[in-house]
Amino acid sequence: MKSHSILILLVAWLLTAGPTSVSAEDSRDNQNKSRVIQVPRDHKQIQQAINAAGNGDTVLVSPGVYREQLRLAGKQITLASRFLVSRDKKDIQRTVLDASISRDGKIISGNTPITVAADTRSGTRIVGFTIRNGGDGIICFAKIEISHNHFINNGDAIDYESGGGICRANTFEKNRDDAVDLDGASEAVIEDNLILNSRDDGIEIRLHRYSGKMLNIVIRRNRIIGSGEDGIQIIDYPDMSSRTIRIEHNVIARTKMAAIGCMANGNTGENYEAASIPERIEVINNTLVDNHYGITGGDSLLAFNNVITGTEKIALKQVDGKSVLAFNLLWNNTVDNQGSHLVKKSTIKKNPRLDGNHRLLRNSPCIDAGTSLYRQGDAVLLKIPRASFSGKAPDLGAFELARTVSPLRSRHSTRQIQTTPLWRHPSLGGHREITRVHTGASCACGVRHGRMQRDDERTSQIFGGAIPARTAAEDDAVVRLGWTAFEQLSATIDSLLE
Repeated sequence: MKSHSILILLVAWLLTAGPTSVSAEDSRDNQNKSRVIQVPRDHKQIQQAINAAGNGDTVLVSPGVYREQLRLAGKQITLASRFLVSRDKKDIQRTVLDASISRDGKIISGNTPITVAADTRSGTRIVGFTIRNGGDGIICFAKIEISHNHFINNGDAIDYESGGGICRANTFEKNRDDAVDLDGASEAVIEDNLILNSRDDGIEIRLHRYSGKMLNIVIRRNRIIGSGEDGIQIIDYPDMSSRTIRIEHNVIARTKMAAIGCMANGNTGENYEAASIPERIEVINNTLVDNHYGITGGDSLLAFNNVITGTEKIALKQVDGKSVLAFNLLWNNTVDNQGSHLVKKSTIKKNPRLDGNHRLLRNSPCIDAGTSLYRQGDAVLLKIPRASFSGKAPDLGAFELARTVSPLRSRHSTRQIQTTPLWRHPSLGGHREITRVHTGASCACGVRHGRMQRDDERTSQIFGGAIPARTAAEDDAVVRLGWTAFEQLSATIDSLLE
């Protein structure tokens, strides 16, 4: 009996204590996790603070104009303005990384403000800066998070060189080349951004030679407006690469050339060649408005539930090969289709009835007009979970119409629960629907978590869990509704900084 009791205690100790062997590196990481290094209080220069930081540390930069060339390498840190704490956009505007230099009495663009080396650890974040006048804004060779920044007048605002990660809730404005450029074996989730007036492309993807683990590039819930060339340009190279591209719930409007353009043989000068790109490209629930061309090219392009309207030339040009285009709305285009595999019986040709923010009016024919499932023989080409849409079927276009939810019962109240839209993303009408839930007895704020949770799960799957999914606290912070949980978090961080 005694030995039996000792065995039980030993097992209990093993279960609760866990392994006791900790490497020196892990020990240092644990010791450094909670440090906040402030600029200029602790170090006058940002790079000095970065050099002093250990894994898990935060370098918090006070408002000011900083003219440094920063390099992140060999560790995981958060580099942020006070926006990380305050969630006040003014802290983004006031904390500036400026690469401009004076030459012969003229102010010209200079070097790249931030370079992220390939050995930078996953989980690194760059948050809340204005980044301007760089040769590029950020050159990134690793997988990190870049969020809530304002990029102005750079070459490429973000240049991924076999890097990637999460690019979220940034504003890109008047950059001289592309807002986001993906080269080499880059893999990224690009979401909830506002991309305005790029001189070249909003997003450019080069399908450089690559084989191995499938690279997933996800472009969702962005507003790409006024690009000087293409909204999204996909550039092919001679061999077939291991990549898939998913483009969903975006608004692409007023591009000078193509909303989504496919180019061949490394050519980036748009010539409407409609290249026969063999990699799989999924174009789901987008709204393409007032572009010169709509979608050009693609041999394995799947286009479902899109709205394409006001195209000056051709809405769908030579989207052929194994491509399938079904359940789309085409309206007021000079030419709807030229040589594309358009499924006519499911194509709608009616006025989509959009408001000024490209959202559906309540009498829109796009409501419940999409499909959640599309099969071709035994192959499932599209499957949208039921929780992702609120009507009988998905709506067409980037935004689901906000609806009153069917009566439900709450454990806190016997009254009907309704949802009404409260907020649009900072990108002038983003996709995410934030709602206030009315229970009669009490009122609480909440997010429609169905799509968001799935999106974050997909992000974690793509990056093997290395890039942390968005937390509830961060979502609360982003929408800035003053939710109690985030206020408590801010207070806690402020107390640590005092």
